[in-house]
Amino acid sequence: MPNAFSAAVQAHFNTFKIPACAAALALCTVAASPAMATETLLTIIAADGTETTLDRAALEALPQHAFRTETQWTWEEQSFSGPLLIDVLEMAGLPGPASGKVIEFVADDGYHARVDLDANAEFLTGDYPIVTTRINDEPFPLEENGPLWVMFPYDAHPELDVEAVHNLTVWQLLQIVELPE
Repeated sequence: MPNAFSAAVQAHFNTFKIPACAAALALCTVAASPAMATETLLTIIAADGTETTLDRAALEALPQHAFRTETQWTWEEQSFSGPLLIDVLEMAGLPGPASGKVIEFVADDGYHARVDLDANAEFLTGDYPIVTTRINDEPFPLEENGPLWVMFPYDAHPELDVEAVHNLTVWQLLQIVELPE
């Protein structure tokens, strides 16, 4: 048999039940809004300070490349897809390999990887690395180190499975910065 306290709690709950459901529904609508689709995923900053911002649509409008590989971070073979890093650099007007320039990858967790485009030209080809936007054909979720990850095809190219390349395999990539000379 309900007591006065439980009746008061139930009355209080019923008062907020409809507004709470409406608020939850509104939140879901905002979370799924088109504005979310245009969220900046990558900012590229040229040495002169010019910024290029890319959302998922801009990255996926570039020619897409895909490969399957296992990494020391994924522990099983996964399918990775996205545009080539050199295409992303070109889109933003940044130099490519063997240009004498230095860029830096900046990750969400504060990790920075300095990339001398001359010294690393052998690792920056027309086949790899890619800026991964999808893993196993799905948008790369933040909880799996997405939404962007610089990735190399380690299985197809065992010569890439070295520390110098591992250091360039940056997850949760936020920025690519061209460093001044």
